[in-house]
Amino acid sequence: MRHLLLSLVFLVACSGGPPGRGDGAVETEAEPDQRLLVEVISVEQGSVADYLETTGTVESEAQADIVPEASGTVTRIDVEEGDAVRKGQVLAVIANPSLDASNSRAQIELERASNDLEKAKQLHADGAISDVELAGAQTAYRTAETGADEARRTRGFTRVTSPIEGTIAVRDLRVGEVAGGARAFQVVDLTRLRVIVQLPEKDLTRISLDQPVHLSSAYNEDATATATISRISPVVDAATGTVRVTVDIAPGQDTLRPGQFVKTRIEVARHDDVLTIPRRALVWEDGEPIAWTVEDAPEEVDVDEDGPAEEDAEGEESGFFAKLFGGEDGGEGEDGAEDADRVPGPEVPQRVAVRKNLTVGFVDTELVEVTTGLDAGAMVVTIGNTNLREGASVRLPDDPVPEVALEEDDEDEDGNDADNGEG
Repeated sequence: MRHLLLSLVFLVACSGGPPGRGDGAVETEAEPDQRLLVEVISVEQGSVADYLETTGTVESEAQADIVPEASGTVTRIDVEEGDAVRKGQVLAVIANPSLDASNSRAQIELERASNDLEKAKQLHADGAISDVELAGAQTAYRTAETGADEARRTRGFTRVTSPIEGTIAVRDLRVGEVAGGARAFQVVDLTRLRVIVQLPEKDLTRISLDQPVHLSSAYNEDATATATISRISPVVDAATGTVRVTVDIAPGQDTLRPGQFVKTRIEVARHDDVLTIPRRALVWEDGEPIAWTVEDAPEEVDVDEDGPAEEDAEGEESGFFAKLFGGEDGGEGEDGAEDADRVPGPEVPQRVAVRKNLTVGFVDTELVEVTTGLDAGAMVVTIGNTNLREGASVRLPDDPVPEVALEEDDEDEDGNDADNGEG
């Protein structure tokens, strides 16, 4: 058998060497790193809260739609949207000649009734008139006084005033138009904002007065505010099975506005000193929570040195011919030396992805409580964990990237390629 092998070696040497090499050329080939790039973070102790989440609309505790009680032509507007106003402040003036004339007549009637009463008192003192006549003069005066007061108030309807202190939210009035019967202004007290939400009956025992609430805009997570539960309805809506809960927004905030659609998050429980991972590290597969960890690749198992001598000899021979013809142990065949040359050097860390089945507890906006499946200090994948598979080769952002090149062909002493030597 060995003689046959030596003969084959001789024939190959005479034919110009193993196929696949160039005529003494040095081939260098750069090959992309096939490892998957991922980012990781270590499993740490932390605190995770449990929340009740729902939605609602911001509104003011004090809000007024102002409708003029008198009709007429708008002659003056004193405020604009966004202006702060006081209670009783004049917002606009409406001209109504009929009301002005009625007020003037009422004032004249009051003045005449007042003069008649003074004369009646003097005549009664002189005994010229009876008590009945004096009483009639007094009644006429009170009637005129009431009419004048009514006319004055009616004329006052032409002066549109604010019934509350707040901010002008809407101005629907324009100078020169005929007002009356429609909203002219809306005044909102921005210091007393609230959100009314409906919570399921089953969660009634988990909430209480003065419980903190976190609010955020449904379309802008950066627009947030703090609030507290101020009122809980004592009855359950039989039609929906929910409870009306009023949440008061803390005074002084200016990020949320009336009419804004918001998300409400009420903290009902918290677990401290538990294992946590970022929420983005949690992956759901078939409805089950998992996470991917990065671990050092297992070392390859060495060949048993106590094997039979004949098997070692045959292994050496097969390895020799594999190298000679580009086979498994170093040639340029499908799994040969070219692949071996592309294996990263020992200075490059070899890491693999490992799937971990989890049992999770509380999940908040940032962290996930891990009850089983991970140990403290484990490195979980936070970015790049959507397309991983068990045992996949991965690298971290700081890991070095190996340079890959093919080995040079040997040259003989005369400077000629060994592959072109004569047999």
